[in-house]
Amino acid sequence: MEISTLTHLLRSVRESAPDRKIIVFGSSSLFASFPDVDPELLGTAVTLDADFFIDPDDQTLREKLEANFGENHAFHNVTGHYGDFVDLRLSESFPEGWRERLVPVPGFDNVFALEPVDMAVTKVAATARSRLWRRLGKGGAERGMKDINTIVALLKGGRMCLDILKKRLDGMDYEPSLIVECSQVMREIEALV
Repeated sequence: MEISTLTHLLRSVRESAPDRKIIVFGSSSLFASFPDVDPELLGTAVTLDADFFIDPDDQTLREKLEANFGENHAFHNVTGHYGDFVDLRLSESFPEGWRERLVPVPGFDNVFALEPVDMAVTKVAATARSRLWRRLGKGGAERGMKDINTIVALLKGGRMCLDILKKRLDGMDYEPSLIVECSQVMREIEALV
């Protein structure tokens, strides 16, 4: 994905939800902080989707947006990219203070993106959680290396500080098994940096 792709998707979503606050999270959120950086250098070149919250959450609107712009629907079939419209309750697992650190998306009113370190914390936790669930036999997709590579690209490019990432991750209130798995993911990241 590129900034132009995200912008096109956001303009289309805005037509269906003109007055709603939209929050971009996941890898695509990096374009708000680094709009002029090559997607290869951000680790987002292979990203096909953008993750969105509608704030305040509205399940009916989310379902409508998913039907228009979600995976395997019209927008995806035409552009090759799509939106995931996620229940805002997922943000309960985000780092404390994430709302105060939101970054405005250039060219849009009332559209914001997760700050890069907050995005990285969510990626570390999601990777750890998916690995833990797989190990416990609960299924789920292996998402690790794509997310790890995005974080490594940010660190190598000097666009994020490892110490701040560690500090924010250490401040999370995870169950012990997830803390252990997050530590393993961080060791992999550090080995690649």
